[in-house]
Amino acid sequence: MTACYRRLGWGLAWLTATFAPAADSVAADSPAGALLPARVQGALGGEVQVAALPGLGLRWHLDAGAAGPGLGLRAEAAGVRLRVDAVPQPAGEWRWRLAEGAVDLPAFWPVLKTKLGPPAGDWLVGGKVMLTGNGVWSPTGGLAGSVQLELREGWARSDELGVEVSGIEADLASDALAGGVLPPGQSLRVARLAAGAVTAERLEFRFGITAARVLELACAQLDVLGGKARIKPLAIPLNSTQLEAGAEIEGLALSELAKLMPTAVSAARGKLSGQLQLVWDVAAGLRINDGGLAIVRSDDAVLSLAPTPGFLTGNMPARFFWLPGWLGPLTRWTAPENPAYAPLQGIEMGRIGLRIETLAVKFYPETAGGDRTATVRLLARPVGSDLIEQVTIDVNLAGALARVLELGTDERVKLRIRTE
Repeated sequence: MTACYRRLGWGLAWLTATFAPAADSVAADSPAGALLPARVQGALGGEVQVAALPGLGLRWHLDAGAAGPGLGLRAEAAGVRLRVDAVPQPAGEWRWRLAEGAVDLPAFWPVLKTKLGPPAGDWLVGGKVMLTGNGVWSPTGGLAGSVQLELREGWARSDELGVEVSGIEADLASDALAGGVLPPGQSLRVARLAAGAVTAERLEFRFGITAARVLELACAQLDVLGGKARIKPLAIPLNSTQLEAGAEIEGLALSELAKLMPTAVSAARGKLSGQLQLVWDVAAGLRINDGGLAIVRSDDAVLSLAPTPGFLTGNMPARFFWLPGWLGPLTRWTAPENPAYAPLQGIEMGRIGLRIETLAVKFYPETAGGDRTATVRLLARPVGSDLIEQVTIDVNLAGALARVLELGTDERVKLRIRTE
């Protein structure tokens, strides 16, 4: 006997089922799963709206017994293709296999972006997601098995924020489907991230997610500004809107930092290392809240200031005047030149480099009153000048990092001049 049904609601659903008598060889006490292939053949299909993703419009098609014993489920939507095969077992359970799973992110992103709302901004994303998996379903144990996800050729871009991410890859796997648990060892890699003038490369993250919805970060590292940054292991609740992380910095290149502050430094060589405390929150983004960096001692550590007339000589006379000005030419003729003036002018105009002996940057937690957020202390010797033994520059910085890099000073310079 064959029956056809139509139903409206989830879109158009249709069912064509052929009911055949049970085979004589089937025992009366056989499990229900084993009886189904002998009794039912047909197909059922339609469209379902997923509450978590309005507008997805998932079209599905279920075949029973079309290609042998078992069920075959296909589902399609914008950028999404899934196919699951399930075969009954003698014990009454079903063995399932994710035969096809693919998500084309450019096609799927508009649906997801609608769900995310304003936080999605003007972001565009791309890439391909592949899903594989298999397992067992039983009436007593429910759904069990493992699923693997691979992301390849991923990218993301926001022109509004000036951020571009390319070469995104991920390898995720879970055998706790119901709990959403990801065991340790999940991997996410990014080939390149550009945010404004800063570029980071070879980002790598290894993590897991617990049943309590806590992301446990075991490893995070990246190449940035000619050096490496490593995030210390930490636990992040997935519902958190703020987090703090410790970072180890190794070998930041002064030449790369100099490019970020062209109004202060024209050229530099050397490496900085240290530890920083980073803070991120939804409102303020990422910032440095504590810690410090120091120069790695090297004969190659040299810095040249960007031309800034008066930075070192603004409070210093070019000549020492002993006689009153009303004497006219006699006052100038008898005024000896300040021997430190010319080399200091060469330093402030970038003509004379500074060989760095000490360069230390200290960061402080932000305060509501806008107190200092960082200090910079530079001790250096002018290259090729014996007159000035050492130049010490102390800088107090307050406010956003963009203003910090402008090196606004409240205490200009301290000098020690050779007297012999």
